[in-house]
Amino acid sequence: MKNRCLNTIKNILFTLCICLLLVAFVQIPVIASSAANDAEKTLIIYYSRSGKTKLISETMAKNINADILEIKDPKDRSGWWGFMMSGLDAFRHVHTPIEPEKPNIAPYSVIIVATPIWSWNVSTPIHTLFEKNSFDGKKLILLTTANIHIMKYEKFGDDAPFIKKYLKGYLRDKRKAAETEVINTKGDFIGHYHFETQNKTDEQLIEQTLQCADYVKGKLS
Repeated sequence: MKNRCLNTIKNILFTLCICLLLVAFVQIPVIASSAANDAEKTLIIYYSRSGKTKLISETMAKNINADILEIKDPKDRSGWWGFMMSGLDAFRHVHTPIEPEKPNIAPYSVIIVATPIWSWNVSTPIHTLFEKNSFDGKKLILLTTANIHIMKYEKFGDDAPFIKKYLKGYLRDKRKAAETEVINTKGDFIGHYHFETQNKTDEQLIEQTLQCADYVKGKLS
């Protein structure tokens, strides 16, 4: 009788050990998967003067499952006068107060920064963001918007008229300057996508954003 009880206890303990091992093996992949998802969290940080960059950023966030954060500038940049002064500020590389000045990027491994281009420089609020923050250890993608495409004059060769060759070099230098601002934040710069917005409807911008979402997913895969 005593031996039978001992055997029963041993069987129960053995069964419990097997159950615990099975639970552990089931939980480990789940935990690993959760950790991997957390490690790949994406944040889109954007500034928008006219609303076009905002539309693009919100559409992008929905399609790549990213969080989103708007950079706000207390300066009134609306209307024609705001447009002109914004271009002047960007040309002079000035800074402006922004909110938030130092976003909490700790939970994210991927940061997408979306900005309009003013005087062929990144917008003043995003210029300030880059100056005030370090993105060390983060994957960085830059999205820019402007009335014309920044690659517009790349098709022209050495036999092109002087003005077109000049603009080709000028815009190439401006692209490099914008990308250098990103690189200087110490992040891992992995891509730059540009939107030409002039005469584009919201529907057309959304359609292009879906194409951009595929570009971003490719960069992160």
